[in-house]
Amino acid sequence: MYVVVMLEGELSRKAGTETVRMPIDKDETLDSLLMKLGRRHPNVVERVLDPTTGELSERYQILLNSRPIRRLQGIHTKLKHKDEITIAPPVGNEP
Repeated sequence: MYVVVMLEGELSRKAGTETVRMPIDKDETLDSLLMKLGRRHPNVVERVLDPTTGELSERYQILLNSRPIRRLQGIHTKLKHKDEITIAPPVGNEP
């Protein structure tokens, strides 16, 4: 099982790629996926998560199959095989 993480803007430049295919386990959630992604691309996850709270930074938008995860269960949203996760800086927030 896997998901596809699409990185946009500055995040794709920091990672050196726009798309990352990540293996997932049954009942995997977005927070555990971000931990895995952080091992491969620490600069990306450092920007996406607030270092003091561990919650999502307000600066970035994360979509799960084109739906904002803040409208779902946030970082505790469960993932399914072949889900697409997009991580993007808000419009106008790119350097």
